[in-house]
Amino acid sequence: MKWCGSTGGFGGEIVALINEKAFLNLEAPPMRVTGFDTPFPYTLENDYLPLAPRILKGLRGLAAYLP
Repeated sequence: MKWCGSTGGFGGEIVALINEKAFLNLEAPPMRVTGFDTPFPYTLENDYLPLAPRILKGLRGLAAYLP
């Protein structure tokens, strides 16, 4: 069974790298918009993957940090 989502995913590695190399230059905290933190459901991909409403929610969260 393969785990996806925010735990142990590719996005987490990117966020870790950004935090290591550019933390002091960030204007907002890194954010991941991922699938749910559950085993990947091969038959329900469209319900699992982040679609426009969840992505928009993440973008609005980051927009709160804009001047």
